[in-house]
Amino acid sequence: MNPASATPDQLPPLGLTWGIKRSFIAYIRDLPDGTVSATDGATVVESSLFCFSPEESDYDVALGTGVLRFRGDVRLAGHHGMLFVRLLDPWIAFTGGRGVLSISTGGQGRTAVGFVHASAPREIDGSLVWADVDVVISPEGAELFDGQYAAQQSMDPLFIRVKV
Repeated sequence: MNPASATPDQLPPLGLTWGIKRSFIAYIRDLPDGTVSATDGATVVESSLFCFSPEESDYDVALGTGVLRFRGDVRLAGHHGMLFVRLLDPWIAFTGGRGVLSISTGGQGRTAVGFVHASAPREIDGSLVWADVDVVISPEGAELFDGQYAAQQSMDPLFIRVKV
């Protein structure tokens, strides 16, 4: 996905598209009891990328601040229940090109799973598009992945496309 030279047909789908860590997804899929699911607004695209549907957001393009909200439930499991990761309704709260990627805890709270650094979005065909957004895991995200990835370790980049 390269929005810099993209035509409307080549744009990422509307929403937040993220592979999390594709090697991790491949590992889970190779487990005898490994399961990968995407529901409630999340879908699987390009075999190992997850797309979370856009929700109403309050992002200010001129200031580069605000919250982009997405909906969906991705669950990764294996090792007879010993491995379980759930990414529910991710949001990105931006302040000047930097942001915090958080997920719902299933109640009223949110947990920061990563930090993002993105240049300004490009406006393409009525959408704001961020491509190849760098993501590093937060301390809470490291806990979510049971220490498999250390805090500040790079995860796969993400893509965002929302209507202007």
